Amino acid sequence: QVLEDDYLGWRLPDGPGPDVAKPGDRGDHVGIHEQRDGKFYIGAAPIAGRVSGDTLAAIADLAEAAGSDRIRLTPLQKILILDVPSDEVSAVVNGLRALELESSPGEFHRNVMACTGIEYCKLAIVETKATAREVVQSLDRAFPELDVPISVHVNGCPNSCARIQVADIGFKGQLVLDDETGAQVPGFQVHLGGRLGQGEDNDFGRKLRGHKVKADGMPEYIERVTRNYLDTRRQDEPFAHWAFRVDEEALR
Repeated sequence: QVLEDDYLGWRLPDGPGPDVAKPGDRGDHVGIHEQRDGKFYIGAAPIAGRVSGDTLAAIADLAEAAGSDRIRLTPLQKILILDVPSDEVSAVVNGLRALELESSPGEFHRNVMACTGIEYCKLAIVETKATAREVVQSLDRAFPELDVPISVHVNGCPNSCARIQVADIGFKGQLVLDDETGAQVPGFQVHLGGRLGQGEDNDFGRKLRGHKVKADGMPEYIERVTRNYLDTRRQDEPFAHWAFRVDEEALR
């Protein structure tokens, strides 16, 4: 209203709202998908969104060898190779896998994302990419048959470039007190049950008073909460809904 009245002097167009995500529609483009022209695009998940320059060059070579000259990056830190002929799909999938870019990843590999972190960002307080990699490797081993997506977003400071408020489990980087040594160590404040694009059922997540996790305790914490969820969820209940329903003890 202020923008229209004080600055523009005219009303902004009011179009229809965005479509509500359907159950099971992830929107991350991971996997093998047929295009309208009969070719395919292949979406792959880097671990926590980290790729090197050498990896990017190898992806370009892989796409070129398959006859494609189009590569895309997504807001969910995924990589797509477009315009792949059907007889080149297997070669591209295997080539991506050799680069640790899975087109059929485990649930945590697929759903963990992280901001740049202290390695390259002057605003960050803690490391994120290496921590997220440890989370992926530990939890995909612990839950090889996980049947539901659980998103984990790791941010190195309060600015939330990794969008922690809309993740199932979000971590905001900060220094926390080590109870054993009394020293400050890298850690995170925890957000639980963030939801977006679910109609009226949106929320920026639940925070537990005084609840923080040390960085080296993240895999153990997520595993504990995930097991609590799997043991007590209702039929077809998403993690975000469960996180708002249960008592705090199940989330600590």
